[in-house]
Amino acid sequence: MRRLPKHLRLALEPAVAVAFLALWIVAEAGREHPAGFWVWLALSAAAIALARLLPAVALALVVVVPVAQLLGVLSPPEATTWPLYGSAAIVAFFVGLGTGGRMRWVAPVAVVTQSLLVGATMVYRGDWQSWLGVARVASGSTYLPNSADTALPLVLIGAVAGLSGWTAGFALQVSARRRADQAQIAQAEVDLAVADAELAGVKERSAIAQEVHDVLAHSLAVVIAMADGSRFLRAAGSTTAEERTDVALSEIADTARTALTDLRGLLEALHDDAGERPQPSLAELPALVERMSSAGMRVALEQVGEARALTPSQELSVYRIVQESLTNALKHGGKHPVAAVSFAWEGEGLALTVVSDGGAPPAAGGGTGARRAFGIEGMKQRARLAGGWLTAEPDADGFIVTAFVPVRAEVLA
Repeated sequence: MRRLPKHLRLALEPAVAVAFLALWIVAEAGREHPAGFWVWLALSAAAIALARLLPAVALALVVVVPVAQLLGVLSPPEATTWPLYGSAAIVAFFVGLGTGGRMRWVAPVAVVTQSLLVGATMVYRGDWQSWLGVARVASGSTYLPNSADTALPLVLIGAVAGLSGWTAGFALQVSARRRADQAQIAQAEVDLAVADAELAGVKERSAIAQEVHDVLAHSLAVVIAMADGSRFLRAAGSTTAEERTDVALSEIADTARTALTDLRGLLEALHDDAGERPQPSLAELPALVERMSSAGMRVALEQVGEARALTPSQELSVYRIVQESLTNALKHGGKHPVAAVSFAWEGEGLALTVVSDGGAPPAAGGGTGARRAFGIEGMKQRARLAGGWLTAEPDADGFIVTAFVPVRAEVLA
């Protein structure tokens, strides 16, 4: 059941009040009633109309009418007008339906109070037994059983009717709130699903950007270093410039070709779910060191302890960390960059250290957001994904990168 629009909900009680008033006017047309009846009718219709906007006023009107009738301010109920007390059940329904807080619980008290007053009014101010044909003559005297005992059924009937109306309204309100809560929960689940999809997309784009950066940044740094070295040799007029230029050009071509192959494999994997991205392993580290050496960097590779197996993702992380560290050392190590890579297979995993001369890369010293994201921060993220950690900071002679990658039990098995 869909909820009514707000403007229709606000007009519901006034519309019911108008219909209630019209029906009573039509029903009592042609009958003579004192002015008090029409005041009573108007107050009852007003109580219905105000049940949502001013529930306290509506409940007060319901209680005030029988009080005024007991005091003689309003005319008492008649044979055809006493059902007008039923407006209290309608008011209780709308109060239970549309109000909250303390006022919601005031309604049952008001309804019971009104029932007690109506019982007293009907017995002591109205001639309700004669309307039902109860009065009779016995032993020459009139027998009219008007007493407090006869008021009890009237009180019970009025209380049951009023409380039933309030209960029905309150039940509808609870049901509406439950549907609203379920709708909000469903919408929240949809929003979370959308957020998860967007987050997955962001992570995927970040991973792709990291891979592209690792492939291109390293290759371009090597190409630039080789090209600059060849240009400096030719400018210096070295006798071996031509030979070294040929070697440099050959290395540049090989490096560019390798980068292009890696990049093409990466792009193909994006279009083919079944494909796999290029996954360098530790076995390719000597080739990486050779490329850096051919670009003019002196690289020392040291291994302590017996190498143990890592998962493919861990090997990729270690390879990319070494690659990024050497690339930064090549770019920021001056004319004669030097780096030392140490693998220590001791304890519960691999302890990796890369020490290089020169200043810190832009990621450590500020730089742009992109450089921070794909430089040192990228290495830290790779180490975390491999289950370990990484630190990168300047030392007395240059820059040092330290990382640890655990060897998991399932890998050892």
